[in-house]
Amino acid sequence: MSSARKPSFQIGDHVRIVWYERLRTEHESGTVTEVVVPTTDKLFRYRVTFPDGTVETFFGFELQVQP
Repeated sequence: MSSARKPSFQIGDHVRIVWYERLRTEHESGTVTEVVVPTTDKLFRYRVTFPDGTVETFFGFELQVQP
């Protein structure tokens, strides 16, 4: 049985920022465009593209799936 962690989000998921320190003044939601697989710290990171075209990288605890 594998104990490998699985990412919380997948490419194409619509997410919103929930971590108060990372809230943006515009576009608090976007689309996951890349899942960055951890190499040393076992924490997935997620690249999110916002409607204005900007891209930022987040940890899973900073995001929530947007219905």
